[in-house]
Amino acid sequence: MEDAHAIWDEEQFGFFSAEVYDGHGGSLAAVLAAEVLTPYFLHHRGNGQRGKADEKVLSAEALREAYLDTDRYIIGQRTGSGTAAATLYLHNDRFLAANAGDVRIVVGQGKGALELTKDHKPDLPEEKARIEALGGKVISYDVARVEGTLSMSRALGDAPLKPFVTAEPRIAEGVLGKENDVAVVACDGIWDVMTSEEAVALARSGTGPEDAARLLQTRALERGSMDNITVVVLDLRGYTALCGRSRLSIVRVLDRALVAA
Repeated sequence: MEDAHAIWDEEQFGFFSAEVYDGHGGSLAAVLAAEVLTPYFLHHRGNGQRGKADEKVLSAEALREAYLDTDRYIIGQRTGSGTAAATLYLHNDRFLAANAGDVRIVVGQGKGALELTKDHKPDLPEEKARIEALGGKVISYDVARVEGTLSMSRALGDAPLKPFVTAEPRIAEGVLGKENDVAVVACDGIWDVMTSEEAVALARSGTGPEDAARLLQTRALERGSMDNITVVVLDLRGYTALCGRSRLSIVRVLDRALVAA
């Protein structure tokens, strides 16, 4: 088991977070990321956002810097490992959904589901083009792998695979709506064996978020998942009942990795 997760409820900063880290090459990178990423965000947010409007408590730029700082910290610790990451930050009706790697964030919307993140796989055209532009290679054995090694194109840590495996996160910034009833943050031990729609439907069938998380874990094992399984489920119904709009809206996506490519 090389995963870690974190829940932060920071009233003084007015936000809540749910985070999952899927480690590889050992668990230390995931554990370190769970400990420091949000504190880095709070540091950057506090330095750069004082006096700003209330809705700017969630700063995509501060979260990006937190990912990059966490990456440098993990590499500086010489862990020899890496981790995929996904972080869901909430403040009032606003959210930031960020990821690097193949940990995924999905929300229930209406009768269906909406993915707020994008799995960073090396054979995605834009990811492959970025890697090759930097002089790297995507080699397919059982699956596509960066330099024939790692089956994801973004992660924290993984010093030997820099700059091809980047820590640049993709960050979706938006506003929740009344139809968003549940959120699932999970590593690929879930997504290898079920779709986002199936996961949300199963989460809705639980008697509460803890029961829903156990249902997802059990179903993944029943379907033969052979990977680590870490899943966080949020019941958003009481939270989004106070939202001023009916549907979720994504106002922008920050992704400097693709801009750089």
